[in-house]
Amino acid sequence: LRLYHVPPSIVEDGSWNKMAQQQSVFAALPPITCGALSTATLMYPVDLVRALKMSAAASGQAGSTMDLLRAFHAQHGMKGFATQGVIPEMLRATYMRVLKFFLFPITHKAMYGKPETQGSGVSKAIAAGVASLPEGFTIQPLEVAKIALQLDKTNHYKNNMNLVIKDIMQNRGWTGLFIGYFGIQYRQTSWTAAYFASLKFFSDQTKTVIPNDYQMLQNLCGGFAAGMFGAVFNTPGDVVRSSQQKMILAEPPVRHPFSVGLCVSGVTSFLDMGKNIYAQKGIGGLYMGFGFKALHLGGSGALLAMLIPAFKKAFGVN
Repeated sequence: LRLYHVPPSIVEDGSWNKMAQQQSVFAALPPITCGALSTATLMYPVDLVRALKMSAAASGQAGSTMDLLRAFHAQHGMKGFATQGVIPEMLRATYMRVLKFFLFPITHKAMYGKPETQGSGVSKAIAAGVASLPEGFTIQPLEVAKIALQLDKTNHYKNNMNLVIKDIMQNRGWTGLFIGYFGIQYRQTSWTAAYFASLKFFSDQTKTVIPNDYQMLQNLCGGFAAGMFGAVFNTPGDVVRSSQQKMILAEPPVRHPFSVGLCVSGVTSFLDMGKNIYAQKGIGGLYMGFGFKALHLGGSGALLAMLIPAFKKAFGVN
């Protein structure tokens, strides 16, 4: 019984194999998720130290890294280094990485009509920046919860993300969940654009010194360099953002209904905080905690560049 006839021309030119091998874009979600979750788990301790250093940028109480660690230990104990704010951080970090690595190739294809592997550095930067817009907006409440938990000196919130969100909703309204949003969006957009725009360049450089037999090491080193490159651009915005959020969350809560004026004031408040930090500390103040941030984003970029292709291979995703 002849159920279906395959034209010889399709078999001969390989189109049939290509059709059989075609996969849905959603097939990439499981390996991307596994890579993102693994990265978020491994990098959390570094992220905590980075947050402690950056949150002190708005005042003259920064001190040394060891002083900050001792103060944190006195407040939360040794287990705090592994658990304080870990739930919102795992959710935030995993979700945003999944979103950026999933949306970037789709966005590039939609904008330029070709896959990102055929794009230029400029096209990749623009597509990555556009792809980061929903990421910044949707992680914002989790980002506020994370900062509130990491800076909770009296353990008021009992390391509970829900208590933070309920408290903000009750006393500040839903707009309180978007405190510091401009800085969050700047941070996500600048790093994502710089990372994807430079990843191929740095990966190609690693191939000149690392044998092709060590492809995972090539990916690791290339991703690390691209991640650190992105940190150069997004660190000032992240320092200003964390300082802005810390200052506002420490003030008596005020309800602000949504308006265009509120959005504008968020931007002007961000810029004023940046000017204040620069006036007090100079350019170095805007790069407070850069060493840890570069380590965090370099390490994150390295792990993602290595793990996502590895998980894709394990899952049989092209």
